[in-house]
Amino acid sequence: MLEQDFLAFINDNRLFAPTDRVLLAVSGGLDSMVMTELFHRIRQPFAIAHVNFGLRANESDADALFVKNKAEHYGVPFHLTAFNTAAFATEKGISIQMAARELRYNWFAELRRQFSYACVATAHHQNDVLETLLLNLTRGTGLAGLHGIASRQNDVVRPLLFATRDRLATYLTEQNLMYREDSSNPEDKYARNRIRHHVVPILTGINPALWQTVPRTVERLRAAEQLMKAELNRSWQEIAEPQGETILLPTNKLNKVSELSFRLTEWLKRFSFTETQVEQMVEALDQEVGQVFVSSTHRVVHERAGLLLEPLPDQYTYEITLTELPAEPVRLPNGKTLKMGLGERPVDFRPSSVPTIACLDAGKINFPITIRLWRLGDRFRPLGLQGSKLVSDFLNDLKVTRTEREQISVMLVDGQIAWVIGRRIDHRFRIVPETKKVLRLIID
Repeated sequence: MLEQDFLAFINDNRLFAPTDRVLLAVSGGLDSMVMTELFHRIRQPFAIAHVNFGLRANESDADALFVKNKAEHYGVPFHLTAFNTAAFATEKGISIQMAARELRYNWFAELRRQFSYACVATAHHQNDVLETLLLNLTRGTGLAGLHGIASRQNDVVRPLLFATRDRLATYLTEQNLMYREDSSNPEDKYARNRIRHHVVPILTGINPALWQTVPRTVERLRAAEQLMKAELNRSWQEIAEPQGETILLPTNKLNKVSELSFRLTEWLKRFSFTETQVEQMVEALDQEVGQVFVSSTHRVVHERAGLLLEPLPDQYTYEITLTELPAEPVRLPNGKTLKMGLGERPVDFRPSSVPTIACLDAGKINFPITIRLWRLGDRFRPLGLQGSKLVSDFLNDLKVTRTEREQISVMLVDGQIAWVIGRRIDHRFRIVPETKKVLRLIID
């Protein structure tokens, strides 16, 4: 019986105690309505939270009203919020799905703290586990992405992971429960829907026992991940040599380990380095010393002894945002100042031959402007060049020393580099015959 299996799963995984107050994330769909009924049946104290993402106009409002009425029916507290999800996604430069996820989980966490709920429960089930696994596999992932969704992740629990969607649907019919159908569910607009509608049916056709084998496979993957973490931790302790705030990874030790790129990627992940950066570090071990790799919090320097990991100096973490043209010079962390002035384009305009002076087409400059140190992976189109170029390659071509490279900043407009400060402007922001106003920049 579903109720008995539900309670057994909660107890076996120690998701929460019988007296805990649990906040249920309820959309009004089939899965969350079954979860709500099950919480009611086992007499677990709970409250309901619903998010109106504002993506389906009147339909979203009707969902919110439906869930509110259900909360009144169960006699439990009800929390409702609404977001302009599309605007948030545009502002952050992320997908609608990612925006919705970030908004709702941040709100759930806020409610949990405010009202002292033990945890937040979502209605994910076995189908979600398989779909997530396939989606991650398609996009590229490690073992963590292959074992899908955990029954507990910090303060979020998923008490329906033992059941398939079909089993939940059967229970809903047996109990004559009402629910709201999301009109976007039948569409193939989202990748997850395409996997649900087309890939999973093919897999179940190949293996009718898929829903028995998937949970076992996921558990094996989870166990393999734990073993992998233990080995990574062991080898890190064996190789890493702490030296105050820095850590040396000696070249002679690195060259002796198997799967170096993989190990180094996993080791340095917590220091915000990317897989691409790690691949470049491994290549650097066979090249001349001096290369520097920078993440948002740390840097790795290739020295004769090996790779030296250290926290970023203060000047590395700076970021200046200008919301309007400053009246006074802007002081940079390297001690230099940046002067900015706006004027009409001279009829006989000629660009300055001095690299510390830059002239940009003011019509292409939108505030806010960001000034920060250049980062590995930054790319721009140097003036006069047909295609783009990595800033690192550009600086290599100029034979800029390591000490000088650490002081070089970039100016970004709409996320694009407009000027590698003191070196070269981007071709897209150059002065053209149609330019009316000139933004003049001077480094002193």
